This record gives sequence, structure tokens and C-alpha cells, in this order.
Amino acid sequence: MNEHWSLNRYGLAHDVVGEGFTLIELLVVAAIISILAALLLPTLGQARERGRSAFCLNNLKQLYLALDMYQQENNGFFPIAAAMPSLHLNEDPRICDVLHPYLQSEKVFRCPSDRGGFYFLREGSSYEWNVMLNGRKNETGGPATTTTMWALYDYKDFHGLQRRNFVFLDGHASDQPLAQ
Repeated sequence: MNEHWSLNRYGLAHDVVGEGFTLIELLVVAAIISILAALLLPTLGQARERGRSAFCLNNLKQLYLALDMYQQENNGFFPIAAAMPSLHLNEDPRICDVLHPYLQSEKVFRCPSDRGGFYFLREGSSYEWNVMLNGRKNETGGPATTTTMWALYDYKDFHGLQRRNFVFLDGHASDQPLAQ
């Protein structure tokens, strides 16, 4: 019989066999960790998406600034651009081509939640241009003061929960629920 004895810190002899974890204890700990991870992952995913949405709102603000510079150079007129260039409904240019000279990077045209860059690759932008503004003059002589008319918004509800990010003619960007 092979006995394993050791002296503990008090100088008392004790059996050293059985000081490790049992398989059951390890499985219980693994199960608890798995349950905690399952509870946290959706929260982490939502936090990640909120971060992407904030990044997207920043992109829209940058596009608004480019739009404002375009208007300043064109006597207060809005550009003429296609809403969805891939449909080839007319010969209007893409909004990304019109505003590109006023931006340092084309990356602002891509929403980080545009999975695989589908719209960005197909349309040149993840954001749709409001064609109702095509060629219209901004009567305010500077940034428009209306808070209800949008200039650009997400092509799709990239951020979930039936919401899209918009930039409005007064320069503010926000997410809005889609009309049901």
C-alpha cells in the first residue's frame, strides 16, 4: 500500500492524496463559467453594436460637413446625386463621388455595421442621399435650420431594432425608429 503523507504548516501529518480537484468539481466550475459567458455575450454584442452605431453617426456628421462645404462652393445649392446608383434610374452621380473632394477619406461612406460592405461596395456608400434635395437651393445661406428634413441615412437598419441613423439639414445626427 502506497501512502502519501506530508507535514502541513503546523507540523501535523496529513494525507496528501485528494488535495486536487475532482472531475465533478471541475465540471461544475466549467458549467458556471459557461452560464456566465452565455449571459454576458448578448450584452457584449449590444455594446459592440452601440459602438458601431456611434461610429456611424460620426460618419454622417462628417458627410454633413462635406455637404456644407459643397453648398458653400456652389452658391447654396445642394448636389444632384442618385439615391441608389446601382438601379441606374438616371445618369446622376453617386453621392460619394460628389462629396469625395471635401473629405480626407472614403471610409466615412462606410457604416461599420454594413456587413461585408454590401451597400458600400455596390453603391459606393452605406448611406442613401435624399434625392428630394437634388439641385435645390438652401435658402438659409448656410447650414439649413430645419431639424426634420434629412440629408443622408443608412440604406438599411444596420444597427437592428428597426432603427436607422440619419443626419439632418441642421447638422445633427441621430438614430430614428423606422415608420411601421
